[in-house]
Amino acid sequence: MPEDFGKDMLMLGGTVIGFIAALLTLLEKLLDVKNRLTSLTSKKERKSPAPPERPVSDSPSTFSLFSSKPLRGVSYLFLYETGVIVAAGLLLNYIGLTLSRHLESILFLDMTGTALVAFLLGPWWGAIVALLSNSVVNWLLYPETGADVVIFPWSLVNIAGAFYWGWMARQIGFQKYLRTGRNSALSHAWFLYIFGFGGAIVMSLPGTFVQAALHEQTIFALNPDVAESVSQRVLKWEQMAHLYLESLLGITWGDSLSWWIVNWFQNWIRYIPDKTMSAAIALVVLKYGYPLFERELIHGGPEGERPNDERVLPLVMGLLYAPSFAALLNSETYGGATYWPLWGLPWLLILGGYFYLRYWGTGEAALQAAKLQRADRYARALKQIGREASHEFCKRLTFVTLIASLLFALCLPILLTDFYRATFKFFCVVYGFLLVVHLVRISIAQNISIARADN
Repeated sequence: MPEDFGKDMLMLGGTVIGFIAALLTLLEKLLDVKNRLTSLTSKKERKSPAPPERPVSDSPSTFSLFSSKPLRGVSYLFLYETGVIVAAGLLLNYIGLTLSRHLESILFLDMTGTALVAFLLGPWWGAIVALLSNSVVNWLLYPETGADVVIFPWSLVNIAGAFYWGWMARQIGFQKYLRTGRNSALSHAWFLYIFGFGGAIVMSLPGTFVQAALHEQTIFALNPDVAESVSQRVLKWEQMAHLYLESLLGITWGDSLSWWIVNWFQNWIRYIPDKTMSAAIALVVLKYGYPLFERELIHGGPEGERPNDERVLPLVMGLLYAPSFAALLNSETYGGATYWPLWGLPWLLILGGYFYLRYWGTGEAALQAAKLQRADRYARALKQIGREASHEFCKRLTFVTLIASLLFALCLPILLTDFYRATFKFFCVVYGFLLVVHLVRISIAQNISIARADN
């Protein structure tokens, strides 16, 4: 099967990438140890008998590192801001979907991480995480054949949710809502209504189109007696809508629109609890987990200016959507001329977003300057935390765990026949746990830093 071959090749590539990542991380740690030993040796050689006294406060040169070497500042943000938020988003999406499938819940919660990323980084990064989660992670982990037919079409729903949440999070009302320490019950209800009910309305629109392409009917997981009653009521609604629209628009349009309206309404009702809980959980993770990101990315730091989008983000989104788009066009189920405009809608968004950001967006120089200033503030806030004993303990434990994982991975080809699948899952488990530890460690460091700054 071509699809199974594609999955096998991706698993093999993931295995190689995981092994290389572990090796590079190990080399980075070794170089860090070497640099520390070299610096200690040079300090001892240059030690003078009577050094002049210096003030205790940090000198400006300590924090001019990012401005003197711009690449250091950008790479710092990629590792400790964007990389952390994207990793947390993918992890939350995966955990939500896994819990939903194993517990057979009416909630999917597979867009919780998408909401978190959209709140912090904006709609484009939210859509990128949605595509990574839906078109890569879910596809690789889907156990049955035909995963592209089942999973790829729902990328449209995830993209729509990411853009809606990201756009709403950029409004002043959302900033005011987060800035108030003790919000009233009415303000919380406003948040759940706008981001839950409103998100369900927006996402149920492409969801209904996808259902039409898949020839599926909306089904509620209800008690059989209740489900029968609801289905009879829905059938009556559809017949009434069909008769009314047929008298206005004709038989063909009346039949199609009546089915679409009734199914959209059912989808909206079904999406309300899922999207409301996803947005609420994402906001709880944001508030309790990453207050430093909230201060910088939502409230705009000391200047009060939120970071603007880069014009490369629509191109990255297009690169991620291209494989799904090609698979949908080549699919026998819905690859004809009937559905290609539906799968082509994201390209209008991608091209429109790119040209808007290129000609009317913020210039590259201003974006780079804002990044350097933000990296400088992160470094100042987290500098003292990185010197504590618990931080060093965790870094060294991670270092030893990486060595052990490499040794185990080297033994797998000897012990197993289908070793690359086992190695891929091995690295997913090991790096997954290490990723959780890393995200929790950054969350604790940010909370400690904010608490010290407030005191």
